[in-house]
Amino acid sequence: MPAGGITWDYIQYPLGFASLGHDVFYIEDTRLWPIYQDAASGDVSCAANVEHLAHVMSAFGLANRWAYRDEVTGQCFGMSSAAVDEACRTADVFVNVSCSTFLRDEYLSIPIRVLIDTDPMFTQIQHATQSGFTAGQTGIRGLVAGHTHHFTFGESVGAPDCRIPETGVEWHATRQPVCIEHWPVTPLPAGGGAKFTTIMNWTAGRPLLYEGECWGQKDVEFLRLLDLPRRTRAHLAVVVGQTTGEPFPVERATSAGWQVLDPATSAEDWLTYRNFIQSSAGEFSVAKETYVKARTGWFSCRSACYLASGRPVVTQDTGWSLHIPSGRGLIGFTTRDEAVAGLEEVASDPARHGESARAIAEEFFDAQHVLGDLLAQVTTG
Repeated sequence: MPAGGITWDYIQYPLGFASLGHDVFYIEDTRLWPIYQDAASGDVSCAANVEHLAHVMSAFGLANRWAYRDEVTGQCFGMSSAAVDEACRTADVFVNVSCSTFLRDEYLSIPIRVLIDTDPMFTQIQHATQSGFTAGQTGIRGLVAGHTHHFTFGESVGAPDCRIPETGVEWHATRQPVCIEHWPVTPLPAGGGAKFTTIMNWTAGRPLLYEGECWGQKDVEFLRLLDLPRRTRAHLAVVVGQTTGEPFPVERATSAGWQVLDPATSAEDWLTYRNFIQSSAGEFSVAKETYVKARTGWFSCRSACYLASGRPVVTQDTGWSLHIPSGRGLIGFTTRDEAVAGLEEVASDPARHGESARAIAEEFFDAQHVLGDLLAQVTTG
């Protein structure tokens, strides 16, 4: 996916492992047809995907260490099929980020196979209902069973108030790795018009039905706070991508005081995405309803990048405040009044909150710590 945030979500895994001294290869193999097309040609082609991937990998020093396996043609781009097979034959650890990789035999031959669940509760509901998104006869259950170790961004998994259902495997808590050196702290924007921003998909997927309840997306939580700009002196802006479902209510949001921005200009690629974050006063964001309702303990990959840039974050609490400190630099909320109070608190001393934001990123999200801990868990005992 060419979106800037998606690029950072994935690239920081190979970059982080490489920074620890490991020999790393990135293989994109979803066994799904390419989504992003050249509309003018009318052909189903992975050309845009491959061009984007090659550009990103070259920019981050991984030019000869990636492959894209095209489901339509059966071709392998970047590394050859033989080179991919050799990488798998000699690999010690396979890491499947966001449950995205189809488990071919060559991946199953790698002794340690790590699944990273970045969408807690959604993944487990799909497992319970066998309604997964992964290609193949066995679906999501087969995907989960095909890994030797299982990690989740749902840090509260197993807690009494966490509603993530059992799947028959042990989920270990992890979080998004952030390559701190790629997120330098820049001066906070000067002037009274500096904005708290966020970048989000309005409805990143269809709501799921589970145990008689509907489990929804960010649209549900955002609408509950639609009138927030009228209740705070902070300037609020939102970059919205539309994927599925009902369209984002631009006129209602604008009338309520939100500035609505276009992702094609604000977060077109990984560079504009980073620049956008670093030109913000901080982040204000909501979470997907499912993360909130299930008390998953999920924390946003994007918010971690704001923190690393020295940008304070005011964000909805999914239970993450039990694992990451809230109050200075990072402030969680569950109600509208708490959201207003958090924004006003940051505005009272933005420099102090900015320093604390960076400190939180260094302690809790530094890729070397996050990935070093993950590897320690899968290679011992």
